[in-house]
Amino acid sequence: MQLTASQISKVIQGEIIGDSNTLISSFSDIKNAQKNDLTFLADIKHKKYLKSTNASIIIVPTGDIKCKKTVIKTDQPTQKFIKILNLFFSEKPVKREIAKSARIHKKSEIGEECLIGENCVIEENVKIEKNCIIRPNTFIGSNTIIKKNCQIGPNVTIYNNSEVGEMCIIHAGVIIGGDGFGFFQNEKKHIKIPQLGKVIIKNNVEIGANTTIDRGTLHATIIDDGVKLDNLIQIGHNVKIGGNTIIAAQTGIAGSVTVGRNCMIGGQVAIADHIQIGNNVKIAGKSGVIKNIENNKTVQGPLAFDIKEFQKAYIHFKNLKQLTQDIQYIKKHIAKNNKK
Repeated sequence: MQLTASQISKVIQGEIIGDSNTLISSFSDIKNAQKNDLTFLADIKHKKYLKSTNASIIIVPTGDIKCKKTVIKTDQPTQKFIKILNLFFSEKPVKREIAKSARIHKKSEIGEECLIGENCVIEENVKIEKNCIIRPNTFIGSNTIIKKNCQIGPNVTIYNNSEVGEMCIIHAGVIIGGDGFGFFQNEKKHIKIPQLGKVIIKNNVEIGANTTIDRGTLHATIIDDGVKLDNLIQIGHNVKIGGNTIIAAQTGIAGSVTVGRNCMIGGQVAIADHIQIGNNVKIAGKSGVIKNIENNKTVQGPLAFDIKEFQKAYIHFKNLKQLTQDIQYIKKHIAKNNKK
């Protein structure tokens, strides 16, 4: 497939500066782009690459941009670049059918235009709305609701009573609705607490491969609209994650945590149980959170606190040897002066 600058400008409603007949057939970042590539200028700090890039067409922000290449000026270049990517690499239509090897309970409902893959098991009273894709070897427990336009990858397990909203993407190996890690401890043994709640996943949520989301103990674990979860994340029981929050891989969130809206949580973050995290919070990768975080805060560290304070403290930590030597030197001289 090839596109001309003229065709691209019509799709993204941009202004062409250069040859409107320039062709592209591939894509790259601005630093590594070659001939016939489409690229974009995401950040003005990368403006230096406008001279060195070999890209044939560059999507750039509106304003004073000087470049010998063909450029298309538009607002939000990154989003417009993504739009062209989706146009170029749109998924091939799949045949919507139910595999003969799929086991579907007679009391379950499958909507129109659904694909149910080989060896899927769908238990009693499941409702799958129209235009859903369920890939092979997936298990869906009884009384589960999956709303329209969802894509569920292979080898996914969705336990009973779960709810999945519209336009969700659930990647391979995800487990939704397993028992929360709840035990009562006495002197002799750990007594399992029944996990009677469920998981509610709202609309336009994406869940990465091998992520697990535990059911609530008595109430629901809730993943709100627009949340994006990376691979290998653990979400404990009764957790609530606010809309449009994004969480990177290998993060673990213990039970009964509330995460606000529009948060960004880095990879390998650990969050202790019953923590309240406000809206618009950013948590740097490998941080440990053991206390509540207010709205609009950015934190970092093994016991996370304000990121600027952490970075200042880290500079002192790196200089700890010299600081210790300086203190010992001062103490020695004070002791000498006191003897005089």
